[in-house]
Amino acid sequence: MNHTIRQIAFFAVLLAVPLGAWAFVFRPRNSEIDMARADVDLKLTQLEELREVETINEDLETTLHHLEGALAELRARIPDAAGIEDVLRRIAEITQENRLVVRSFKREKTVSAAHYIELPMKTVIEGPYHGIHRFLIDLESMPRITRILDMTIEKPNTNKMTRGTSGLSSGEVRAEMTITIYADPDKQEDQQ
Repeated sequence: MNHTIRQIAFFAVLLAVPLGAWAFVFRPRNSEIDMARADVDLKLTQLEELREVETINEDLETTLHHLEGALAELRARIPDAAGIEDVLRRIAEITQENRLVVRSFKREKTVSAAHYIELPMKTVIEGPYHGIHRFLIDLESMPRITRILDMTIEKPNTNKMTRGTSGLSSGEVRAEMTITIYADPDKQEDQQ
């Protein structure tokens, strides 16, 4: 019986060693490995999201760079206070080049905005229709930003014509408009 008890004890120890190893070593290690894998998966997911954010950030930086360039180009097209005189001089040159007569050129109230000011000028121009058309095209192609508001074009010998337009021939028209010139008030302060 001694021999049978020894064999049973030997088999019990043989079974106890793997069961004990599984219970005390492998099961806790497997749970630690599972937690580590879950942590690695989480970090890989976060890394992928970070790569996507970096790609978006690069796109935003490129877009921002293009917008800054466009803003600088736009600011270059908006004159300072001294540049307004050059714009007015160029408008007068355009009228002369197109054989037009400026009947009135009246400055209206300046309108201030966030980063610029608007200088509207009520203008009355007379001359050939094609000259006024060419004037508008030349005005649009100027490097400075201008805008035309409230434009009316009248033929001579109509009821809408005012006094003093009887000198117009049949091929000429009278155009009344408000030309708005934009100026940058900050440029004046930067230069001083």
